[in-house]
Amino acid sequence: MNPQERYDRFRSALGFRADLAETADEAAPGLSLAGLDGEPIEPAVRLHVDPTTLADHVGGPAEVDDVDDLEAGRLQTLLAQIEEAILVREPGQDHLVLVDGVVRAVSEEPARG
Repeated sequence: MNPQERYDRFRSALGFRADLAETADEAAPGLSLAGLDGEPIEPAVRLHVDPTTLADHVGGPAEVDDVDDLEAGRLQTLLAQIEEAILVREPGQDHLVLVDGVVRAVSEEPARG
């Protein structure tokens, strides 16, 4: 699965649970999440993710019998990490970033470089 296909699958899965929209900032792509599982997220959070960062976070294909099952499991784990980061975030932590294998809530938009 190429990075764009993985991203599309992830966005679709997240869309079943979240009220989301693509952000308009091409320099810092991502998704805006205003609700999760029917509950509003106030203020909305910005998930800093694009096909490349998602591929880096969930890893590439492994040598297993069923790569699709592995991908689905990794994406489900990521969805759980997003939910957890939203639930435990402190006031002002309105940005979610994928770093070191986890999703972290931070107060500032991450620097792009």
